[in-house]
Amino acid sequence: MHMPLVPFEVGSSLEPVGYAITPERIAIYSRYVFDGRDTRNIHTDDDVARGAGLPRAAAQGRYPIGYLSERALAYFGRGWLEGGRLDVTLVKPIFAGDSITVHGTVIERAPEGDSTRVVLKIWLENQRGERVTDGTASGLVSAAAGC
Repeated sequence: MHMPLVPFEVGSSLEPVGYAITPERIAIYSRYVFDGRDTRNIHTDDDVARGAGLPRAAAQGRYPIGYLSERALAYFGRGWLEGGRLDVTLVKPIFAGDSITVHGTVIERAPEGDSTRVVLKIWLENQRGERVTDGTASGLVSAAAGC
């Protein structure tokens, strides 16, 4: 009989969560970067994106990275806020209309002070199953949290 893995144990996984990438959300992120102004750039304008070698406007990297952070916060809780680390590589562009899913698996545990640093291999896949972002996230977990 297969026993389920305990959270924070090597081999345990995040519950995959999906997100829809919309042009409206991409525009919001662009406005944030440009002091609330709408601008023509590779994230908001297909012609500008094509001029830069992309097939069409692509989402900003901080947009999907925000979803990785959101999932890490849900997983680690306070341990994310007090010692979270995120290191990712943007592998492929993400476009409006894409659906992305956050995945993660615990790959390492190491003592750190009075806590344990738990390291996740974390990534985003698009609707075609292609990895579009790849990296690691880690947080501190106390013995009281089941570590």
